[in-house]
Amino acid sequence: MFRNLKAVDFIVVLLIMAVFAIASYYYVNPLARNLLWLQTYPVRAELAVATINCSEDSPSWLADIVTTQSRNNNAPANQIAYIDPQGQLHHCENGYIGQYPLLSDTITEQTRFRYASVTKLWTADAILALIKDDRLSLDTNLSDIITEINAPKDLNINQITIRQLLLHRAGFDRYSVFGQDMFGIGQAICPDNLKGLNEIKLGFIPDTKTSYSNLGYCLLGEVISRLHDDMPYKEVIAQQYNFADSSLRFISNAAMPDEVSYNYVETGITGVGDIYTAFDYKGLASAAGLSGNAIDLAQQAHAMAAKPAPNILSLDADNSCDMSKFRDCYGYAMLPYQPTPQSATVYYRDGNLLGLSSLVAIDEQGGVVALLSNGIPNNAQQGSDGVKLMIYEHLAKAL
Repeated sequence: MFRNLKAVDFIVVLLIMAVFAIASYYYVNPLARNLLWLQTYPVRAELAVATINCSEDSPSWLADIVTTQSRNNNAPANQIAYIDPQGQLHHCENGYIGQYPLLSDTITEQTRFRYASVTKLWTADAILALIKDDRLSLDTNLSDIITEINAPKDLNINQITIRQLLLHRAGFDRYSVFGQDMFGIGQAICPDNLKGLNEIKLGFIPDTKTSYSNLGYCLLGEVISRLHDDMPYKEVIAQQYNFADSSLRFISNAAMPDEVSYNYVETGITGVGDIYTAFDYKGLASAAGLSGNAIDLAQQAHAMAAKPAPNILSLDADNSCDMSKFRDCYGYAMLPYQPTPQSATVYYRDGNLLGLSSLVAIDEQGGVVALLSNGIPNNAQQGSDGVKLMIYEHLAKAL
């Protein structure tokens, strides 16, 4: 029987066997499959760029930024919204809602993205409102509000103030061996084990240095709840900022029906398989728990920046820092950037979770940019700073 087979038949059989072997390998090896998927990104990026859609008369640089995000920063889906100093709204979107391009609907201005740490704007603004209403002061001790703090082993915890929590100077250091954070680092404390504050040791004496802390903002969320008759933080914020009239919603451990998919795949045995169950979303609420679209983000940030001082653009008078660096100066809600003493100042608040990034920028005249992306650059800091510089150049020109 085999004598009658031609050489071409053997080649076909070998090819079939090779295809079967390769398919079997990738079927049983999800990490290899994920790495192969990452190799397709340049193609997916170009398909995403081809879908860019902008509102009428939008500045061309909005499309340039989402193009940069797609081609250079691992974000095949993006929304950007810009409210110029005259109050005009412009926006652009690109990419696909689902993981696979061409097989799902394209992104619109209504598609939902997670806001990550940009959520801190609402927490800070709500705290500043309590201060302006004389229900709280920047120098109020946390222990005056969180009465579970009654016998701390580290007496410095008694000295933590609202100001220090806003400025990330309260002594919580998530990068230490015993770091305090709700992201799986250290002992779970907020919001369900506040008595645990009596047991921990701070990473440093409050107000001696700056260390970014999600735990600090979770505690600020609890302060907001206590001063609103123990109404849950999420209910306070939803009412105070009229979520019913916007796309804003708090996230949970599952994707919402109108939510974009995120450009994250596990590429190592220590990775995270499911980004939706990776975090404690109850503890995350006041630090990184919001979602919505870029237009609503820009409009709400615009309204916050227009409020009387202290507002989200306010800086602490005693906080000396270098404003020519992106991450050196923490205000009450945002970080100022001013490359030279003679140049314009732009204020930033950005955030990242697995497979997504967010950014708000506000200039001195009230111009606001909100950028939401479903990916993170390979070099997160360098990629983020590059986009911030692009936005800075265009906002500074408009002043």
